[in-house]
Amino acid sequence: MFTSIGRPVQLADPAVADAVRAPFLDSDEIPSPDGTPPEHAMQWPGTELRRSERFTDVQQTVLERWLTINARDYVGYLSTVSAYLELPTEAQQQIFGQIEQILPETVELCADLIVHLVRRRSDQ
Repeated sequence: MFTSIGRPVQLADPAVADAVRAPFLDSDEIPSPDGTPPEHAMQWPGTELRRSERFTDVQQTVLERWLTINARDYVGYLSTVSAYLELPTEAQQQIFGQIEQILPETVELCADLIVHLVRRRSDQ
């Protein structure tokens, strides 16, 4: 049995997300390594596991989670996101300061977890 659990957190309010992202980055998301669009029912790594001859019975479950945190903590989270880490340090500091000013005092996050369960084929 193999289990994969994960997914980045996202601002729950699309208007807040647009206000934060628009002046700074087109997107801070990392695309699926195998090109699976976000609207597909089965997400990566489930798509890759289904194609593998080593595994069978690939199942995906979404565990819904909502979190409310303060703006400063959200900016702290953004400081760990690759899209921001790739920017020069001075730009990061400026952007994080501006984002913190744009955000309301607290923000709601969609922090759903995508869980993939698979079985290893018995003949492997």
